Amino acid sequence: MIPAAARGTTTVSARAVARIAQQAATETPNAVGTVRGTATVRGQRAEVSVRLGLPWPADLGRRAGEVQRHVAARTGELTGLSVRVARLRVARLQRPAGGTVVFEKTTAPAAQGRRVPRRWWSARPTPVVVTALLGASTAGLLTADMASVHLFGNAPAAWRTGLVDRLATTSPAAGSVTVAAAAMAVAGLWLLLLACTPGLRKRHVVAGFGAGRSIALDRAAVASVVRDRVLDTDGVDSVRVRVGRRRVRVRADLAFGDRAAAREQAGAAAREALADCRLNRPLRVALRLRTTSTWDPTPPAPGPETEPEPEPAPAPAGGAEPEESP
Repeated sequence: MIPAAARGTTTVSARAVARIAQQAATETPNAVGTVRGTATVRGQRAEVSVRLGLPWPADLGRRAGEVQRHVAARTGELTGLSVRVARLRVARLQRPAGGTVVFEKTTAPAAQGRRVPRRWWSARPTPVVVTALLGASTAGLLTADMASVHLFGNAPAAWRTGLVDRLATTSPAAGSVTVAAAAMAVAGLWLLLLACTPGLRKRHVVAGFGAGRSIALDRAAVASVVRDRVLDTDGVDSVRVRVGRRRVRVRADLAFGDRAAAREQAGAAAREALADCRLNRPLRVALRLRTTSTWDPTPPAPGPETEPEPEPAPAPAGGAEPEESP
């Protein structure tokens, strides 16, 4: 019988791991909407990133933790790899289809003594790929031409000899040299800036999970939470929310009611919604409240109450008609 070590190796591709993690996330009742998954496999270890929506209002920390634990356990069980779900990206928050919305008051889980990442860092795949392709293509052309000359005795390529002659006759103070040097300097500074900045500006990290597992909310999800909470203010007809890196701009239209009171209530609702999101970097609220063309400073009066009709007296036993008194 052939020993297990000599039977070969089974390799699970990163794409297969991502599909399995994606399917595992859909098995949980907490995932709503479209689920996307990506994975990186290094030997017997895999890192998985899942993008999904969560139900709202709810305890985001608890629901996100349940999704992460299930995805890690299920993916590791099916692939045989050591899986650690490091990232969970919440793309949107979905309210229930009907019924009364009750906002839960929860406490963020402990950070377990580990440093919480302030931002997600982007791998910058597009600049890296473009730079690598340019460098590889240039080096490949030079290598192929030099190999053709030294190994097969062919004449140098016309483009290489022409480039060498042009560089030999061009002065360093020429305008073309200055433009090329400036372009290369700008490209180098741009690459350094990309390497030193985190990127992924549209994602806000949720506090309270430590460095082991990071959860982030998209700006659209934060905007939907703030919009729904401000819409609950009396008299507010429509709300537009724009979430930036450090500030949330709220523009609301008031149809009726006192303007000062509505402004105070809407601002408190927006700040309370941001507090419930528990973002690692708190955002400031900039509220702009304007009245509509049909604005009424007095709240609408309640409708008139109708008195219930008196019920008829019950008939006496035996079915006899009641006698009329003279």
